[in-house]
Amino acid sequence: MVSRMRPNTILIVALFIVSAGVLAAGCVTPGENVTQPTAPPTGTPIVTETTATPVETPTATETTAVVTETATETMATATTTPTATETTPTATETPTTAPSAATVDLSARDTAFNTNTITVPAGADVTVNFDNEDDDIPHNFAVYTDSSASQSIFVGDTITGPDTTTYTFTAPSDPGTYFFRCDVHPQQMNGDFIVQ
Repeated sequence: MVSRMRPNTILIVALFIVSAGVLAAGCVTPGENVTQPTAPPTGTPIVTETTATPVETPTATETTAVVTETATETMATATTTPTATETTPTATETPTTAPSAATVDLSARDTAFNTNTITVPAGADVTVNFDNEDDDIPHNFAVYTDSSASQSIFVGDTITGPDTTTYTFTAPSDPGTYFFRCDVHPQQMNGDFIVQ
């Protein structure tokens, strides 16, 4: 036989069923073992496996080696780089020496020179201070390549004594023995003109 329930009764029954389910799920009867989720003990690290790409950090020695190598390369570059002084050739200056000078005091007396040898440096600027002491007699001073007197090096003006004059000329640049004389009295007045 089917009995009819009242709506209030249905509601009460439904509440009862729900309450019983809640109690069964959340309530614990005393003395009953309940397994709680376990947490890791305090102080125990949780290890999580992570794959990381290793990063190489140079050691102090490696860093020093890199710095030293870089410094050495820089120094090598600085050493091999030519300086302006090395690449620019310095001009060699040829010393300009003033030509040497020679002064000769020469006199004529009694139709003769006071010397029969005159010596001067090669290429020298020669000054001859000539003193003609012979009264009313003309003399001069002349230099030739040899005693033939065919090629002159210097021929001075003739002066009549008593008188003085100064002759200037440049000696030959080639060393050797040349010839000097008075052109008015070539046999009596002559000598060796030596260039050293």
